[in-house]
Amino acid sequence: MKIWRKESIFFLLMLIPAVLVGTGIACADEKTEKRKYPIPSHGVLELNTPVSWKAKTHKPQENMPPIMIFNPATGTDFQVTIMVSSGKKGEVSFNSAEKVKSLLEKEGQQLLPRITETKLVLKEMTGNDHTGSYFTATDKNVDPGEYRYMTRAGIGVGDLLVLATILHRVKDSGAVKATLSMLREAKQSPK
Repeated sequence: MKIWRKESIFFLLMLIPAVLVGTGIACADEKTEKRKYPIPSHGVLELNTPVSWKAKTHKPQENMPPIMIFNPATGTDFQVTIMVSSGKKGEVSFNSAEKVKSLLEKEGQQLLPRITETKLVLKEMTGNDHTGSYFTATDKNVDPGEYRYMTRAGIGVGDLLVLATILHRVKDSGAVKATLSMLREAKQSPK
């Protein structure tokens, strides 16, 4: 879907520098496995991901965190992109629940002219020791084969900000539930 591709590229290009200076109907309680992603100067991000999801990572620059991309084992029912960032040294509250909510509100407000929703509905998600937010938006103009829905989520994990973009074809996609669960359970460890 054009809007989501443009928005994903925009967020990848704009959000990282700004912060740094199954199937689509898969069951959310599918068996998971812990996958570890090294975050330069910040240890390891641990994510409990559904076993059936294919994962690949992209590293934009040498000392930057990887971008994780998850897809179903077969088909194209969803795509989950997870980006990680860290604040400036000593900036303790950059990934607070309030800042995450504010960031997502700004992103959602920019989408309003191009989505069917007339009002942004942010929902809270509570993790083991952190709180985040998320929203789902429906594209007004979907071409065949493109994703109709996008769910955007963010949560603080240790001293990291973890942001997810879930593109999906089914509104109540199991991929959304599984990704939100993955974010709630995310952990940062020394290594």
